[in-house]
Amino acid sequence: MFNTLLYYRSTSRLIAIKRFVVHQSDGDVGTKIKLFNDKKQFKKTLELFDKYKENDIKNLSSFIITQALKACAQVRDLQRGMIIHRLISSRIKTDCYISTSLIHLYRRIHTDVNFTNILHENSDHNHPANAANTEVRLFQDEVRSRAMNTNESTQNIIDNCLRNASDQMIARLPNFKNIKRNIQQQRQQNDLPKLPLDKNFNIIPPSLTTTFKNEKFLQFDSGPGNNRLLIFASINQLRILEGAEEILIDGTFKITPTIFTQLYTIHGVYRNNIFPLVFAVLADKQQQTYQRLINELKNLCPSWNPKLIMVDFEKAAINAFQSSFGTATNSVGMSACFFHLQKSILRKLQDLGLKNNYENDSEFAYNVHKISALAFLQPSDVAQAFDDLYLSLPPILEPVMDYFEDSYIGRRRPNGRATPRFPIGLWNMHYRTINDLMRTNNQAEAWHRRLNFVIQCEHPSLWIFIQSLQKEENYIRCQIVKLDAGDKSFRNKKYLDYSQRLKNLLLSPHPTLLTQLEGLTRNL
Repeated sequence: MFNTLLYYRSTSRLIAIKRFVVHQSDGDVGTKIKLFNDKKQFKKTLELFDKYKENDIKNLSSFIITQALKACAQVRDLQRGMIIHRLISSRIKTDCYISTSLIHLYRRIHTDVNFTNILHENSDHNHPANAANTEVRLFQDEVRSRAMNTNESTQNIIDNCLRNASDQMIARLPNFKNIKRNIQQQRQQNDLPKLPLDKNFNIIPPSLTTTFKNEKFLQFDSGPGNNRLLIFASINQLRILEGAEEILIDGTFKITPTIFTQLYTIHGVYRNNIFPLVFAVLADKQQQTYQRLINELKNLCPSWNPKLIMVDFEKAAINAFQSSFGTATNSVGMSACFFHLQKSILRKLQDLGLKNNYENDSEFAYNVHKISALAFLQPSDVAQAFDDLYLSLPPILEPVMDYFEDSYIGRRRPNGRATPRFPIGLWNMHYRTINDLMRTNNQAEAWHRRLNFVIQCEHPSLWIFIQSLQKEENYIRCQIVKLDAGDKSFRNKKYLDYSQRLKNLLLSPHPTLLTQLEGLTRNL
């Protein structure tokens, strides 16, 4: 027994020494990878790891490998994680750090991988008891997370967490009655009422209606009912919204509690930075719902009168904002996101079975990009340029051009053109480009991706969801404080250079519209 313990201790020391020595040799890589993970730039972590992996993965430290596995878990890249698993399989037997990271990866993605194969391979150097204990801790973490983040029953939580469990781990678990009791206690200790199952719940707990600074956060609640509307914003966010001349609007669905349809976020430009200013939880995507939201925000911000509004290609939202701010005495610049215009063309390609052509034929892709480049021409030139382009493109793209004409140009008729679903003025980017204004709501979507990382599950419970919004409000508040204190506003140089190239092409004369389109296309 003494010799066994001595062996385990010496093995652990050898692992630690090995990690230290190897880490010294590739310390720069490890530091960079850790920095990327800390900043939640997990794709950059994996890109850097792939670069060094190709040289010799055997010489990479356990630290780097565990950081790469962590990134795989965060972006749910199971295929890449399994490749790493295969490449370092010989090290799993002697390195508990790597084996633990692999368990975390497979648990997070909820695969059917048998953990026994990872932890308990036949080897004199394995530590089955320690490995099983690690798995128990991961099981307990997942139970705790599901208890706080989902509406699952206690039995369903246990069943889901046991799905990939090894026999060794199950043997070390506490009694199932005790596990159920712990789940119930965790939910009670959260000091929140029972999770609502529909939109008819009576009140939101007071602790969720204020910011961390104890200021009002829940600005409006329409009350129980199927059309329930919740509006969250701090006083300072509303102040900035009221003065913002340019706003971006974006909705997301994946992180919205199941009893609602979407989280609708309004972002405003403040000192050349874009900040989320309003979090609205909506019951549906109807025009009347968007109109209710706008009306309530006008009550909260009487002077709110944006001059530039960017939205998705969603007719209900466009109509609501246009009718609210575009009047005979007030002109509002409504724009749809250029990125979503490009996506609509790519979706049509996929519907027509042309996705493979686009991905593997550079000439084909170049011709497709000419269609979206129409957005940068003078609005008065777009229809003529479309006709010229139609005649110049290969026949295989005629169905795509027909779709684009119906949706964004208007089909030719004897007395002119039909009214398109989305008029040229809505999606044209000429004015925005020459005036250095935003052309996409990608920054709003980037914030939604950040919120996905914060919540770390799809369709969380309503209370967890609101708590996440509270955390985000505090993070946004800190950013604004630093900006007000003189922090430099950062704009990506690559994006600025790209914008300047587009601007140069629009302000320089060209012999034909097709020539100008070709120049623009080379920048898309």
